[in-house]
Amino acid sequence: MGQQLEEGDARAMIQANFIYQFAINSNWPTEVKKGKFQIVVVGNENVFKHMAEKYGTKPIGAQAIEVVNASVWNAGQFAQIIFVDKSKKSELQKIIKEGKSKSMLVVTNWEGALTAGACINFKNVENSIRYEMNELSMSERKITPGNKLLQWKVQ
Repeated sequence: MGQQLEEGDARAMIQANFIYQFAINSNWPTEVKKGKFQIVVVGNENVFKHMAEKYGTKPIGAQAIEVVNASVWNAGQFAQIIFVDKSKKSELQKIIKEGKSKSMLVVTNWEGALTAGACINFKNVENSIRYEMNELSMSERKITPGNKLLQWKVQ
C-alpha cells in the first residue's frame, strides 16, 4: 500500500532538493564556511519538513547543516540560504536589505521576486518546477553558482 504524495508535498520535496543542490553546487566565501551551514525556511512548513528530514544530516563541505523553520525573519540573523515562501512576501525586502552585504542566498517562489532582489526563484515551466537565477545578485553576495546550477536554470 503506497503512500500518495499530495501536490503541495511533492512540490515541497522538489524545492527542498533544489535548495540542497544550491547549497552544495555554489562556491561560498571562506568566512561563511565555518560553523554550521544554516538554511532558514520562512513560511513553508512542508519545505522545512523535507529539508530537515532528507538533508538535515548531510554536510555541506565540512559543515553540518542546520535547518530552521521560521514564521518571520529575525533581524540580525544570518543563514547561508533563506527560502522565503510566497505567503511571506512581505518579509523579502527586510531580508534583501539586511543580507545585501552578507553572503546569504535568498530563494523565493513567486513571479517578480528576482527583480525585487532575490537570488534564485522557483517557477513552473510546463508543469515542472524549475528555477531562474539573478547572477548579479549572487555576485554581489560573493556567491558563485557552480556549472550544474547554471546548466539547470531556466534560460
